[in-house]
Order: sequence, then structure tokens, then C-alpha cells
Amino acid sequence: MIFYAKECTSGHDLYTLSETESKHCVRVLRNKIGDEIEIINGLGEQFICKIIDDHHKRCEVQIVKKIVHSHSEQMLHIAMAIPKSSDRLEWFMEKATEVGINKLSLINCEHSERKSFNEKRLEKITISALKQSKRFHLPIIEAPTTFESFLEKHPKGYIGHCKLDEKIRANTIKEVLPFLIGPEGDFSNEEIRLAKDSGYISVQLSQNRLRTETAALSAVFYLSDLL
Repeated sequence: MIFYAKECTSGHDLYTLSETESKHCVRVLRNKIGDEIEIINGLGEQFICKIIDDHHKRCEVQIVKKIVHSHSEQMLHIAMAIPKSSDRLEWFMEKATEVGINKLSLINCEHSERKSFNEKRLEKITISALKQSKRFHLPIIEAPTTFESFLEKHPKGYIGHCKLDEKIRANTIKEVLPFLIGPEGDFSNEEIRLAKDSGYISVQLSQNRLRTETAALSAVFYLSDLL
């Protein structure tokens, strides 16, 4: 079983799990002294550990092996409007983490119906998906920003929208760049113009009209094939 501890680093020889992880390790999974577990810190470090104190609130382990997993130089980066249902955002981040997203930027658009989200809950779901998929780098989740501010920081990439436009097919993408996904009401004409003027390429993700979170996950799948 894999446990998450962002404070555990290669400088540790002993480590005490948080109360939540200790309870899960000892009470739920019934691990005891001498059992072996794995810890990841979301920064690319993996630790093979042996339990030396099976207290259900402060389980202590001895680190017997340290493994460093390098990060890909390419960043699978999705920038999307916050879906109006928090469940849809959480579903997306769970699945996208399993597939391989590295960074999620949340953007406020002209047609956005929701401009905030539960940061702690989304992080918890992302950590759970990280452990489930045996990945070692926790995806970055950026606080919401304006559409214009995002373009200033990331002037080149791809944009998925429903308007009539000259578009490339998603399966012809050759380079990993940020991918913009709009709200339920789509990007405005002005936002599409600003993005294209900046250096974004319009992409057709499907013949069908997709929900925000479905379009974003489709973009993750297409980009992940290039990593």
C-alpha cells in the first residue's frame, strides 16, 4: 500500500506518518511492526519503509530504500474554466491524474458560471488518484486567474471551442503545449480571437459537443500520447 507524505524527503531515515495516514495504515489495513509499506511525497521521491511503531495516530517507519523518479521535461498542462458542478471538476482531476496530467490552471472566462472551487477537497482527490495510479509527481493545481492573464503567461498552445473555425484534428497534434478548454457556454468570440492572435491553434477534439470536463480529459489523452 502506498502512503502520501509531502514532508518526507531523502534527508529522513525515520518518519512518522500523519494521524490520517497512520489510522489508515494501522486501523484500516491492519499493518503492524515489521510490515513493509511505501511512501511517496509527490515530488518524485519514493521510500520503501518498515514499520517500527504501529501506533494508530503516529505510525513510525524506518526508511530502508530511497528511489528518485525523474520528471518529464514536457509538461502536460490543461487550462480550463471551472465547471458549474464541483463534482465534474473533481471527476476530471481524478481521471486526468491517473492518465498523466502535470498541471491544471483554472481560468475565469466571459461565460464562466463558477469562479471558485474547494481547493483542499480537490487536492485530496488528486493525492488519492496519485497513489492509486502509482505516479510519483503530484500535479500542480493553480488558483483561478483571468483568461487574459493566462494568455500573457502562456502565449502559445491549443484551444478547443465549438465555433466554426479552421481547426486541426486532435490526433494530428505533434507538440505538447498548454490546452485551453472553455466553460459550458464556450469561449466568447473575443476570447477565441485573443487566443489565436497570441499563438493558439484551434483544435477539434470530437465530432460531438463535449462537456467541459469531457473535453479537458480528451485533451489529456491526446497530449499524453506525445509524452
